[in-house]
Amino acid sequence: MSSPKEHRPAVPHSEGQFLCVTICGYKKAGVSDEDYHHYMAQVSAPLARDLMMKYGIVRWTQIYNTTEIRATISQLYDPTLTQLADFDMFSQVVFKKLEDFKKFKQDPIYKTRLTARHDNFIDTKRSMMTIGSIEQYIDRGNVVDGVEDSEKSATDLVTVFSLTAGCFLSGIMMGTSLLTIPAFLDTAHTADQLCTQWARLYHYGVNISPSISVATFLLYVYAAVRNWFSCGSDRWSFVLAGVVTAAMIPFTWIIMMPTNDKLFALEAEAQAGHLTASLEHVRALVTEWNLMHMLRSSFPLAGALIGFLMHTRK
Repeated sequence: MSSPKEHRPAVPHSEGQFLCVTICGYKKAGVSDEDYHHYMAQVSAPLARDLMMKYGIVRWTQIYNTTEIRATISQLYDPTLTQLADFDMFSQVVFKKLEDFKKFKQDPIYKTRLTARHDNFIDTKRSMMTIGSIEQYIDRGNVVDGVEDSEKSATDLVTVFSLTAGCFLSGIMMGTSLLTIPAFLDTAHTADQLCTQWARLYHYGVNISPSISVATFLLYVYAAVRNWFSCGSDRWSFVLAGVVTAAMIPFTWIIMMPTNDKLFALEAEAQAGHLTASLEHVRALVTEWNLMHMLRSSFPLAGALIGFLMHTRK
């Protein structure tokens, strides 16, 4: 019989297929079911769970075969299955790449804190482990084709929402520069009219655009957090997409505010009925504002492009 330490060939692993390590555990002689379960579920599991999340483990379950539950197996025997597997616990760890599980076991916390008390509760000499690939056919009462990566699906959904929000925001802002402002410039016959039109447009825009920008930024940050331990340096691409999207806000404060202030001052004069500026002067200011607004509209589009490239790269 070959030794477990002998060199073994790499596990065949097709793209998109999940691997599963199954640990068949025995409790140490003299340890009760209650003490064994308490150690595994309340002491060891919380530490192992957090460490597994760090290295992108997809799923982890533990099955406790207590003496009481194991006695019911006699009701399930059939001519093809008549032998009882007397293990006290099965632990199954599901992951995408062998390297993920290897990194988990090589972590200093695993070597020092996680396994420090195992010998007090676990019969490490008799316990066994094996590895295989998963083919799933039913999940939550539904027929499925393989194992769904729920973490990836949730992150993909957040990314799609972010991309949609960024493109939507850029679209409505570009519409202002390409359609609304040109219509104002073509149809306004007095300086008072143009000032009022611009001020009302600004009022509606400021109530919508910053909120969508901040929400999109937060969605990108959330996507970055979900991928923090599994995407390496690529996780910063999500953050960058959010920062670029939200950059339209400081751009407004720093670059556009002087022009905004001038137009608001003229609009106040128009409301008071003593506007002295000419239509040509107001048109020049609105045209200047429109060019800056068009540039500002590109920020959420650029953020969406970065997010899209990151999404396709993954």
